[in-house]
Amino acid sequence: MKIFQIERNSDCPCGSGRKYKRCCQGRVDDATRRISQAVGVGSFTAEGLEVIETLGFLCGLQAEGGHMPAPERLGQLLQEAWDEEDEIQYNQDEGALSALSMAFQVLLGEKHQLRSIRIPVWQFELEFGQEYESEDEEIELIKEIIDYLVGPGGREFMTEALKCTGMSLLYDDYTDGELKTLLAALGWLVVDDTRDLFLFSVLYKTRSDLMVAAQKVTEIMEKYGEDDQEELYQEMRSILFNYPVYDQMLSDKADDDINFVMEAVANDELNLDVSLFSVLQGIYAMISKAAESSEALLSSEDLPTGTLKALAPMEEVLFPGGEYRFFFPEILGCLDRELRETDNSELRDSLNEFLFFLILLSDTKQIAIIKYLHVRCICAYLGRLPVFLPEADLEFKVPADYCDQNIIEKYACYLGSRDMTEEAVYVRNAFETLGEQAQQEAFLYEDEVIDFARLLLEEDEEE
Repeated sequence: MKIFQIERNSDCPCGSGRKYKRCCQGRVDDATRRISQAVGVGSFTAEGLEVIETLGFLCGLQAEGGHMPAPERLGQLLQEAWDEEDEIQYNQDEGALSALSMAFQVLLGEKHQLRSIRIPVWQFELEFGQEYESEDEEIELIKEIIDYLVGPGGREFMTEALKCTGMSLLYDDYTDGELKTLLAALGWLVVDDTRDLFLFSVLYKTRSDLMVAAQKVTEIMEKYGEDDQEELYQEMRSILFNYPVYDQMLSDKADDDINFVMEAVANDELNLDVSLFSVLQGIYAMISKAAESSEALLSSEDLPTGTLKALAPMEEVLFPGGEYRFFFPEILGCLDRELRETDNSELRDSLNEFLFFLILLSDTKQIAIIKYLHVRCICAYLGRLPVFLPEADLEFKVPADYCDQNIIEKYACYLGSRDMTEEAVYVRNAFETLGEQAQQEAFLYEDEVIDFARLLLEEDEEE
């Protein structure tokens, strides 16, 4: 099966935005030629040619960074790996084949870029370590997974596994012996008749990772009490970093709890009353883009797409603008308060899992959720005016009040009086860099700002 099917006029998969023929194709063709020459022109089968072309693609696509081994070295080691496999097959040496599979599993654990090559067995309702009615039941489930991944349904997994292999060749360090093991495994993956060898190796490593991680987590939970949360989190982060498949499993299993909490947020059933300083840059960004945002949202036939375009400025201030480091602790504090104060046991359990997800796990959903919560908190400050801050003796009646230097300076002085020096500096910097620029829009587009913020809040409730 030819895994990488890239046409000359297709966008280059390296992400440059250029056509493949004008970007990486020349390097891919050159790497493929050099690997072929090192192997020995005419000394490989049709399946071998597929492996060479795949390896050439990985080399050429990643040629501009890292320390990719030279194509000649890879070609020579590939030929040696094939010679050793031919001998194993000729002697029908099951022990040697098993040893090669074990060596590949070691690489899957040791090489950082290979740690993502795991099979999400829980999606197939396979739980390693749980009690099955019979050993045959577990074996049958494993067989179903392999059969699925060997077929068309496994193309996405295969593509991602090859990408990880390419990144590993680029960034991880290898001895010649380790490279031969990796190249043998690459051949298993590419060739239809041997793909099950690759999958079984990954499956056994997946099982090992999940069982070891679960045991380590159990030990940590028994070791620390509720008073040692910081130490517990540090050790948990270490485990999840070293066993990303366990992280992925926990993230996937948290989906129901995440959806439950997000629905509660959208329906205003949770009080997300974050401090003003944690969303001030976002407020300025929304005000500055008010006219453009309203037009993008209201003129779009696809409401979510229009919303996404409109919210781009808030994303820019959340991460590159540094607001994340203030907003994230604030939103965690709000969710934690709701967890401790709610009488709803279902919501409490879901909030507990939701906080665990946000604090410890590394799923890409985290970023989307944090962006959503950030925007919602911005909208609360703009769409629910007037806003009172009695502790600071401040009132914001209209969007322009957030851009009033005297009011913002008074707020910064209040933060300073509470020994929140860093937050006070941040507020002053936010006003100087974005607040002053937003003053004119705050006056000109007052109604648009408020309407846009309210529209986003109403859209959440409807969805």
